[in-house]
Amino acid sequence: MYSIAENKAVEYTINFVKIPSPSGKEKELALHIRDLLEKTGFDKVLVDTIGNVIALIKGTVWDEPLVLEGHMDHVSPGDIRQWKYHPFSARIVEGKIFGRGTVDMKAALASMIAASEHLLSKKFERTLALVFTVLEEPAEGVAFKIAVEETLKRRPYLVILGEASSSNIKLGHRGRALIEVNIVGKTAHASMPHLGLNPIIALSEIVNYVENIELPEHEILGKATIAPTIIDCEPKCSPQIPDTCKLIFDRRMVLGEKKENVLEIFVTISRKLERKGFKVSAKVATETLKSWTGKNIHVEYFFPSWLISKENPLALRSLNAIRNVVKDSGFSIWNFSTDGVYSAGEKNIVTLGFGPGNEELAHQPNEWVSISDIRIATRGYIELIKEFALEH
Repeated sequence: MYSIAENKAVEYTINFVKIPSPSGKEKELALHIRDLLEKTGFDKVLVDTIGNVIALIKGTVWDEPLVLEGHMDHVSPGDIRQWKYHPFSARIVEGKIFGRGTVDMKAALASMIAASEHLLSKKFERTLALVFTVLEEPAEGVAFKIAVEETLKRRPYLVILGEASSSNIKLGHRGRALIEVNIVGKTAHASMPHLGLNPIIALSEIVNYVENIELPEHEILGKATIAPTIIDCEPKCSPQIPDTCKLIFDRRMVLGEKKENVLEIFVTISRKLERKGFKVSAKVATETLKSWTGKNIHVEYFFPSWLISKENPLALRSLNAIRNVVKDSGFSIWNFSTDGVYSAGEKNIVTLGFGPGNEELAHQPNEWVSISDIRIATRGYIELIKEFALEH
C-alpha cells in the first residue's frame, strides 16, 4: 500500500548519505533537502538564520503543530581504514545501506519526508512541521530551540524525534553535561620536578577520586555516570613540567539533577589539592559554535534528562499507531542524548522517539541501516501523522 513512499525513503536515504554534512558544514545537505521539499509541494519551506530546514503542511489548527524532528549533521567517520565501504558511498550490501549518518540519522529524515509526501493530498486538521536541525552532535537541543522559538513561534502539540529506536517508542534518556576542570600548578624543569608543582599529578588524583564517587540512579533511566574524555596541558614540552591542565568530564544525569549537583563532587578534592598549593576550579563548559550560515551560537553544555510516562495519553496513542506496523513495538529509553533535551527537558513538551535502525550503530565505523527498517519507519510515520494531524 505504501510501497511508493517506502521506495522514495530508500532513495532519499542514499542521496542524503552521499552528501557529507559534518556539524557546522551542513549547507549542501540543507539546500538539497530544501529543494526536495519545495519540489514535493509542502505549503512552506524555509531555511532559518542558523541553517535549520523547516517545512510545513498547514492544517486548520495552526497553534499547536505536530513536529517531526531530526538533525542533519553527523560525526566524523574517523579512521577510513576501519570501514568496509567508503563512509559516503551509501553502499547497499545484503539489504543494508552502509555509510556515516545512515542510522544517525539520515534514514529518519528520508522516511519523514517520504511519509509526509505520501499524505500531501489529505486533509490536515493539525499543522505538520518537519524540523531538521544543525549542530546537534556537539550541542543537542540548541538549534531545535531556535527553530521552535524564533521560526515556528508556536509550542508543538507533540514532538516525534527520529533517532534510531529499533521500531520502539522511546520515552526519554539521561541528561548530559560537560564539566571543565582547570588546574594551575607551577612549571619546572622535568629533571628537577621537586621544584615545580605538577598539575598532571593533581589531575590524576581528581580522576581517581571521581572514579570512586557514588552517583545517583533512576529506576528507568539507569545510573548516572561520569567519564574523563579530554585532557590538555600547557606548555607542551617534554623536558618541562606544565603549569596548567584542563580536563573535560562527560557527566550523564538522571532526573532532578541540577548544575550544582554535577559540580559539588569536585569540592572535596579541590580543597585537598589547594592545600598542596594547586589552584582548582570546576564549571559547566561553554563554547561558541558557528553555523554554516555564519551565525555564532553560544552553548552551555548542560542538557537536562527527561522521561515521558508510559501512561501519557499521547504516548499510548503513538504506541497503538506504531503497532499497526510493528505488532510487538513497545516502550524503551535511549542511552544517548537527543534534541529532546530542549523540547521535553526544558519546555515540558510531550516528546517521543521513533526511528529506523539500532542506536548502538551510531558513531561506529561501518554504520548501517537496513532497508526493511526504512520501510517500517516510513509506514510508522504515516501512521503517526494520520493519528495526530489528519482529519478523522
